[in-house]
Amino acid sequence: MRDESSDKMISSLIRDYYRRAVIDVDHVDKREFAYGTFESKIKVRHLSFGSIRELSRYLVDNAPPYLSYSSAYYEFPAGRPMEKKNWRGSELVFDLDATDMDIPCKKEHSKGWICKICLEAVKGEAIKLIEDFLIPDFGFSESEMIINFSGNRGYHIHINKEDVLGLDKNERKQISDYISGNGIDSEEIFPDSGKRGKRLIGPRPEEKGWPGKIAKNFVSKLNKGPEAMQALGMSKQMAEKLYKNRSLVEMGIRSGNWDMISIKNKSEFWKDVLKKEAVIQSDRIDGNVTNDTSHLIRLPNTIHGETGLIAKKVGSLSELHKFDPMKDAIAFEKGELRVCANAEHELEIKGEVFGPYRGEEVVLPVYAATYLYLKGLAHIINSTDIS
Repeated sequence: MRDESSDKMISSLIRDYYRRAVIDVDHVDKREFAYGTFESKIKVRHLSFGSIRELSRYLVDNAPPYLSYSSAYYEFPAGRPMEKKNWRGSELVFDLDATDMDIPCKKEHSKGWICKICLEAVKGEAIKLIEDFLIPDFGFSESEMIINFSGNRGYHIHINKEDVLGLDKNERKQISDYISGNGIDSEEIFPDSGKRGKRLIGPRPEEKGWPGKIAKNFVSKLNKGPEAMQALGMSKQMAEKLYKNRSLVEMGIRSGNWDMISIKNKSEFWKDVLKKEAVIQSDRIDGNVTNDTSHLIRLPNTIHGETGLIAKKVGSLSELHKFDPMKDAIAFEKGELRVCANAEHELEIKGEVFGPYRGEEVVLPVYAATYLYLKGLAHIINSTDIS
């Protein structure tokens, strides 16, 4: 449904947005930048800017549908090939995307569509990453984090602490593996598993790291009911037995004794539960992004060319809890567009619901029309006042 005149009209909207946008990026003169078109998210790379003012002028002059920047700092960011840039360090970056998550609503809509449930789920993962891993396990503070909405399906979290800048790919992989729950050893969680006649000693909820997470989250599921425990792979009969004796089971776990009621093949039972719980509790980060020391990622407060939304910087963890991208990341506020829309799902944006549409002509607010057009679900017929 793309056409040149519509692309030009949206480019005009993007240019107007950049005339008033506040672009704020540290070490701007040490980063590589990349320009994207509507057809390609990264079309031209190895760009560099000496100042925020120079970067802002470039955005107004060129109105790129996408602009990415490097998590890395370089001595010569425009240098090529990569070796000539002279790498000087890289932020630790975490990328969370709803398409990487197992969300029930995906069975109800296509892979490319992002609904309210998707956005809430991926925001929950971002909050969990910060609250359950980055702060307690790695000791990072909120002031050392930059939290951004990606502009489409997820969130990016940057750590710019001096200590992480020099980490190599293997060290970054150890961090992403830990957060993803890769390589959790059941023998470390249950050191006496498999030893006949021995009480099964396991972690307590207040312990640090994965052992404490396993205990705390199992207690939480224990008290939610049999269905929550069945999600950990156990039979309905066993889930009901544990729930019936939950007070005794919880008391035991809180004291480190996971052997308060009789369970056949208890070591194997708890190992299987641990594996399932680790998968559920682990965070859905893109390890390739975290491990890469020269990754290009969306520049905060720029436009995402697949949605027309702002890849908006979220100020703090408390603001992230309240953040709604379909209300808080709207770039194009004024005017309406007449479109021919063919969208099989409802679009909920800025507190209103539009659609579904089956090839009909409708007049929509510019933010809804551009969203559908950029998703390939509408053809723009004409515009009213969008100035």
